[in-house]
Amino acid sequence: MILRNVKFIVVAAYILTIALGALASGVTSGAGLTVFTAVALLPSGALLVLWNHPSQTLSETIQAARR
Repeated sequence: MILRNVKFIVVAAYILTIALGALASGVTSGAGLTVFTAVALLPSGALLVLWNHPSQTLSETIQAARR
């Protein structure tokens, strides 16, 4: 799979897990929902920004130059 698709699947699964946890715990207050939203969105946003493609290896560079 392409790394971008893997990142989106991991982030979506994480957010869904946090949302299910919030529903299961019965959070209804505004402060509680804000905490669950922050816990769901801040780490997943950082993951999308900081998880980069690995750098190209020497072998890949040579193969690309030969094409």
